[in-house]
Amino acid sequence: MENKIKVHFMGICGSGAAPIAIIAKNNGFDVSGCDLNVSGYYKDALLENNIEILKGHALSHIENIDILAISPAILDISPNNPEILEAEKRGILMTWQEFSAKYIQKEKFVISIAGTHGKSTTTVLMGLVLENGGLDPIVEAGTTFKRWGGGYRLGKSKYFVCEADEFNNNFLNYSPSIAVINNIEMDHPEFFKDITDVKNSFKNFIKKLTGPKILIINEDSAAISEVICELKDWLKEKGVKVIGYYIDNKLEFPFDIEYKAELVSTTPDSSTFKLIYGDKENIFNLGLIGKHNVMNSLGVLITSLELGVDIDLIKNSFENFKGIGRRLELIADIDDIKIFDDFAHHPTAVATTLDSINLSYPGKKVFAIFEPHQLSRTKLFFNEFAVALRKADRVIITKPFLGREANKNIEPIDLNMLCKEIDINKADYIENSDEICSTILNEAKSGDLIIVFGAGDSYKLSRKVISILRKNSTII
Repeated sequence: MENKIKVHFMGICGSGAAPIAIIAKNNGFDVSGCDLNVSGYYKDALLENNIEILKGHALSHIENIDILAISPAILDISPNNPEILEAEKRGILMTWQEFSAKYIQKEKFVISIAGTHGKSTTTVLMGLVLENGGLDPIVEAGTTFKRWGGGYRLGKSKYFVCEADEFNNNFLNYSPSIAVINNIEMDHPEFFKDITDVKNSFKNFIKKLTGPKILIINEDSAAISEVICELKDWLKEKGVKVIGYYIDNKLEFPFDIEYKAELVSTTPDSSTFKLIYGDKENIFNLGLIGKHNVMNSLGVLITSLELGVDIDLIKNSFENFKGIGRRLELIADIDDIKIFDDFAHHPTAVATTLDSINLSYPGKKVFAIFEPHQLSRTKLFFNEFAVALRKADRVIITKPFLGREANKNIEPIDLNMLCKEIDINKADYIENSDEICSTILNEAKSGDLIIVFGAGDSYKLSRKVISILRKNSTII
């Protein structure tokens, strides 16, 4: 573009901002960015795309820019940052989600993936299937995917696939042609008052549908069922094509099309399911474990069929998809002790992951190392976390990751009480990472499984556990 628009990303090394920054650069924008931590996963990808990364924050960063795009989290952590205040005064401040909607998604056929859980996995799998189907999509997901070198894909077509995050009502910036909603649950208590507040947000998201207006929903989610029943008249009046899918709980609703799935089998590496629609049946092998991943894949499958992707291409894509970074990712196998890194920080996600691992590895001892993510979430779901973590054979709770709540002076929570609620005989609160590693070294045996849960610094702990196990390995 002539007279390139200059956009500066504050917090550019984050998993949300970095993909959009790289996509913007490759769509003709003049892009720069800054971050307090410039050594993140995306550093190399940003530099390879000739994007300057400045360390720290300073007013000089935004002297000659047209847009300052920020992560919404920065408004919580540092609302009075001079860059933000100056950008507000100049009328050039927006979140990176606003920037994506106004500039990157403009005139695109947007496919948005929403829901409390599974957005990243679903978004990447959607992009992969459309890529294999020859539709050449642009993809943005807040994760990592080895095949693409990050959570983004630089496509040339009209299709734009993106995560649609409900926190801060970020997804209300988007106007999708197709919206897929995996599930709806209470989360982000630092933003939403209660489940009614969450459901209202999702209703407003659905009302952003444009163009062909296709809504694809998981009937097994009770809150989704409530939302679309409450919107029934509006959906009909606006001509929204509503497609439902389910495994266990069929919803009585006038769907335009409805799909049923049945789990056939599961192994440590894959899940097989049958898809039934009308008088047709098809068997799919998915290279991921767990009913939740089958659920996630159904939204992808249906969207792909709606867009005309060949069913055999979909089957092949599913079979060869082995997941994304930090979603039950097997990161090491040392003396037949398997270490997994998992992003789960909500009790439903923790429980689902443990159910999946117990189903795929029956009889194995499972260690759950859990980093609580934000005090408000830990307090709200205290009992639910106890029930979820009880599914592991051994539990270690680590020091909480405060994130957006670091400066909010929230009253601490007694995590020893959480251990007592789980089972005092198998759960311990251990704050020091060296002590955690020492405990694992002393207790883990060949054949055991270790899952490190968390969305903050837990990935660092998982690597530390690997390091000490390797150092003491009996195999040279």
